[in-house]
Amino acid sequence: MTSPHRAEAPYPLFLLAAMAFGTLGGFTLAVSLPIEAALGMLDLGWVSHAQMHGHLQVVGFAGLFVIGMALHLAPRFGSGSLAHPALVRPLLVLLVGGLLARALGQPLAEHPPFAALMAAGALAEAIGGLLFAVIIATTLGPALRARAPHAVLLAGGGVWFFVQAAIGAWWLSELALDGGIVLVSTRNAVLVNLQFFGFLLAAILGVGMRTFPTFFGMPPTPPRAAGGVAVLLHLGVGLWTAGGVAEVERVTLAGQATVGIAILAAVATFGFWRRTYRFAPASRGYIWALQPALAWLALTGASLLATALLALAEGRPVTVGTLDAVRHLFAVGVVTLLIVGMGQLILPEFASERLVAKPWHWRGAAFGAALTTAAVLRGILPWAGLATPARFWAMSVGGVIGLGTVAAFAFLYLRAQRRHRAYMAKIAALRSREIPLNTLE
Repeated sequence: MTSPHRAEAPYPLFLLAAMAFGTLGGFTLAVSLPIEAALGMLDLGWVSHAQMHGHLQVVGFAGLFVIGMALHLAPRFGSGSLAHPALVRPLLVLLVGGLLARALGQPLAEHPPFAALMAAGALAEAIGGLLFAVIIATTLGPALRARAPHAVLLAGGGVWFFVQAAIGAWWLSELALDGGIVLVSTRNAVLVNLQFFGFLLAAILGVGMRTFPTFFGMPPTPPRAAGGVAVLLHLGVGLWTAGGVAEVERVTLAGQATVGIAILAAVATFGFWRRTYRFAPASRGYIWALQPALAWLALTGASLLATALLALAEGRPVTVGTLDAVRHLFAVGVVTLLIVGMGQLILPEFASERLVAKPWHWRGAAFGAALTTAAVLRGILPWAGLATPARFWAMSVGGVIGLGTVAAFAFLYLRAQRRHRAYMAKIAALRSREIPLNTLE
């Protein structure tokens, strides 16, 4: 007999793959790369591994997790069922295979077989990106036709994911033909910004505009305000990308500033600073994960806006170090913290766990404190001008904290998954015998 959780889209496979990429690849490099930099071991190979660290973290860890959650949540926001379910497993194979191929190929791409492997991996990711965009857009079709802002954000995020993967396949194919192992920094920045703010941010705001005001006792975001956020975000990402590809700095800065405004406009509707919040007793501890995550999101928006306006006034680009610091704030303080916080709030596995086991109220506070510390070490201190090599050691410590936090979350998820399966199997057995479900209590 097929248990109920098997009937849904196989989102757990995406989540497990995401946590594997995070713990075995992205966060491991987040620890080792700053140590190498602190010891003066900086060369072209280090830069190549740094680019792979970013890709494994953003597309491998955060990307696969968000895609899995999107497959799980989008039917509730759209048509009620997942469109094209037969494409889901090919999507997973293409993305996981593409990530592995690029991770193996790029550092050794001066050798033709590895260059071909890198290009093939990028192409696989692009095809996977197209599949994801099609699945999400068609699943959200009724909400898109009604111009629902959350659907415009989520579907737009899927489109941006495909766009970055397609551009990446183009540029990495050129890199493979040249036998290079490092993308030009301006091109790498275009891809990373698309991944962070076109894909991940759009997904966060798409879900958040529907959930965060409710969590914090605020009225629903007015449709016009939510629609304005969606328009601003997609416009900003489009300008930022076009300016980066064409190397027109003023357009790039205008896009960055517009994204910052969109973030601040969205956060203003969430009410995360309020003491009033609506959580079930077993879930109240997660307020300590959500509040700092949304505070970091507000700081991300303010930083993007302020640095863009300052650069425009001074007629210069935003420095690479500044943008890298802001992206680390967003990656650790917002994306990773929301993954471990929201994941435990809304995933069925953790919901079942709360029904059969005593909830651990310390989890939200522990995750919030740990990842806030990591965000300071990887984003605030380097940005504040901490001297070299001290800033690299600080970043490495932040990476250790991030690695430990995600490993702990992975352990909790695997345990909750096991309990969920047992719980669902017991429900199925009780129903088959027509035994009252209150015997589970």
